Amino acid sequence: MKRSRTFCRCDTLSIDGIPWNIMKPANRNLILICLSLLLAVPAALAAPESHVFELENRRAQTVVPQLRNLYGEEIQLSPDGQNLMVRAEPEQLAEIKTLLRQIDQPVRQVRLSLRHRDMASGENDNRGSKRVYSTRKDSTRSLVVQDQQIAQISSGRIARLPVAARGGRNPMVILEEVDMTSGFLVRPSVLSEDQVELHITAIRKEPVPGQPDYETAGVVTIRRVNPGEWVELGEERRSARTQQGSRAYSTQSKGSRLWEVKVNVLPAR
Repeated sequence: MKRSRTFCRCDTLSIDGIPWNIMKPANRNLILICLSLLLAVPAALAAPESHVFELENRRAQTVVPQLRNLYGEEIQLSPDGQNLMVRAEPEQLAEIKTLLRQIDQPVRQVRLSLRHRDMASGENDNRGSKRVYSTRKDSTRSLVVQDQQIAQISSGRIARLPVAARGGRNPMVILEEVDMTSGFLVRPSVLSEDQVELHITAIRKEPVPGQPDYETAGVVTIRRVNPGEWVELGEERRSARTQQGSRAYSTQSKGSRLWEVKVNVLPAR
């Protein structure tokens, strides 16, 4: 008898010494069902699952960008307060659990210290003489902020900028009306005990079209510094011209003020 070609020679297959071709149909069906279940187990194990992670020190919204950078659209993230619901494959959930354990640490605090130095020069036009003088005035002010919190430096004052995080193109929104006509915005990021990254934004004196109450941000500088190191924020220039009475005498003075900031990482609580 001529046999047809198949991928498997069933007459040579045997289980526990019993050839497949003489096995009872009921036993064959049972074996096929078991094989199907065994093949389906890996697929079932890899199916996405949902899990809610409870954070102790961080808000869930703050860790979403880091997870999104790592996994992209492969996982689904739903932050709610300090709870983060993640839908992903079991292997990914195990990785995310380990990552969140490393990320969910108490927020570090840093002390920002601000000081300025005044340099000035005087010039007498009518007398034909020129006198240059310099004054140095160190006035240090300090403020404790949290890691990633923005501080505003303006007119010799340093204060926390009242902002809140949100989604969309503009990740932050100012909660209160703040004078943003001049000065600097400083945001410290603690990289380690020995290194801090400073995001420094200089505010230009140019109004934003359609927003007369606020000014646009100027040059942005990112610097990595050591704790305790004074860093130059920028220079503020000023000039004034005076004339005394009817005398043909005028004096013009020019000067600049150099602003510096220092950051110290406070011990973890």
